[in-house]
Amino acid sequence: MKQSLTLRLYARKWDSREAMWRLLLDALGAPEWHGDSLDALYDSLVAGLHRVRPPLVVELVGAARCPAALVAYLTRVRAVFADAGAALGAPVELRLTPVPPRSRPPTRPRR
Repeated sequence: MKQSLTLRLYARKWDSREAMWRLLLDALGAPEWHGDSLDALYDSLVAGLHRVRPPLVVELVGAARCPAALVAYLTRVRAVFADAGAALGAPVELRLTPVPPRSRPPTRPRR
């Protein structure tokens, strides 16, 4: 089985659906004429209209920090990915991933 392609998008500063659609469709390599609706996303995923093809995982890092209405909408987008994967018989997944903690450089003991 072919290994999944993972696309990682940093979503924590997204403030609107328009921002989400612009970056998501660009990352997928959608055609310029692609609509910004759930139906258009489903149709294009199933028809293979994007530059990237399944198996596919899209990680939205920090999406939980988006406005609540956008987070709720992202759960609907995630369902579209799952439905497209089921129709294709191939993994097509949208993950909402937390922002990883920042690592700190080791500190020197005081003398």
